[in-house]
Amino acid sequence: MPAMLEHNTKHTFRFGKTKLVFVRMSYESEFHVYAKALVYALYHKRYPTIKVEVKLEGRFQPDLNAEDYDGTMIFWAECGNVSINKVEKIFKKYRKAHFLFVKEARDIPLFEKQLAKMAKDFKSLPLVDILIFPEHFQEWNVSEEGDVYVNRDDVTVISWNDPGLRKKYF
Repeated sequence: MPAMLEHNTKHTFRFGKTKLVFVRMSYESEFHVYAKALVYALYHKRYPTIKVEVKLEGRFQPDLNAEDYDGTMIFWAECGNVSINKVEKIFKKYRKAHFLFVKEARDIPLFEKQLAKMAKDFKSLPLVDILIFPEHFQEWNVSEEGDVYVNRDDVTVISWNDPGLRKKYF
């Protein structure tokens, strides 16, 4: 188990000309902050309104999200652990959103099992993808200066709710 930090730390990442500071809370793992950087790097062009750790009204908060210009939630990302209760509630509240869950490979079988059990009573599901966090991402895809480089061919996304597209590569 990784040692917990005693205080919050800041990580600066650059995505081309965009520079963002991510705060790593003392209770968060290093995986969590790098997973958020990975999501931003992969999805900021697809969702130009994407934001990191923005406080929303209501109980549940995303790690990253994007709203349409009319305020409709169109993208919601969770990095690491997330309760199935939260997943169920946000699926019901944001039916038109694209949900992305970033997981380490070892955590995916259990998460998929929990999703399947939770969703069996749903009449329809929103778009749900699971991104497999690349091993060595922070060493191979992030420079010492914080530049984030991601080769889309090296990223695997499981299209969880579409059996016809069970796995896809960017």
